[in-house]
Amino acid sequence: MKQLLLGVVMLFSITMQSQDLSDELRGVWSSPNTSYYVVILHDDENGYEFVNFSFVENQTLKETLIEEGENYVKTQIHNLTNNFKTKIKYTFVDGELHCTFEGGSNHVTVYKKYWIMTN
Repeated sequence: MKQLLLGVVMLFSITMQSQDLSDELRGVWSSPNTSYYVVILHDDENGYEFVNFSFVENQTLKETLIEEGENYVKTQIHNLTNNFKTKIKYTFVDGELHCTFEGGSNHVTVYKKYWIMTN
């Protein structure tokens, strides 16, 4: 009986510590290197949705999911205003969102999560 109880407790502990990538990515993210914020949403029915917005540029951009792996998602974004196109690979590492850009821009940027506070 003790072994069964110990096994259940250990399984519960492991389950609680492991989270889906979608749980980690969900939120509002940005970096000091950009005026854009990316909002990442996810639910089981609709999958991922990525929306970028900038108060400085006064515009929103929609990203399209093109690939989903075990520890990453890859999107494509196209800014019609300046014809900027790039692919972004999002990987969650140690509480940070690592964004690898390839195409119109080739670099890696680390995003931090922003918390929306209400009064």
